[in-house]
Amino acid sequence: ALEQALLRYIAAGLGVSYEQLSRDYSKVSYSSARASANESWRYFMGRRKFIAARLATQMFSCWLEEALLRGIIRPPRARFDFYQARSAWSRAEWIGAGRMAIDGLKEVQESVMRIEAGLSTYEKELALMGEDYQDIFRQQVRESAERQKAGLSRPVWIAQAYQQQIAESRRPEEETTPRET
Repeated sequence: ALEQALLRYIAAGLGVSYEQLSRDYSKVSYSSARASANESWRYFMGRRKFIAARLATQMFSCWLEEALLRGIIRPPRARFDFYQARSAWSRAEWIGAGRMAIDGLKEVQESVMRIEAGLSTYEKELALMGEDYQDIFRQQVRESAERQKAGLSRPVWIAQAYQQQIAESRRPEEETTPRET
């Protein structure tokens, strides 16, 4: 009990949950694990954004300046040179590792629903997973072309199973719980 109390205080000071610090997930439900992970994720994302926005962008800017000066990279014709618009030339979006999924199916459903409702985009949802949406889209195009070339049909059962799960999750509570007779 003393060890658990100390770990809780340490976790609070570090900005992480007790479960993440102790690696003891024995007494948590999906909802509490998700809430705990989201709280810690928000803390880590703030730190990562601070570090990436400042340190990584500055390092990239220095690297780009040197690459331009040495002729390793030939810049396109532009209205402004590197020194006149350094921040524009060095602008970058840093995507780190993705968040751990507690229940992958539920989290994918949430992402799809946010995109379909216009509350999010593929770019944002894939960035949360630590992926670049342009890389994913290009790979999907390549794989789709390969499947067609090989005469393979699209795996329709995946889409059907997904749609069935969405329909079931939207049913009222009384329809999904068995009734006692």
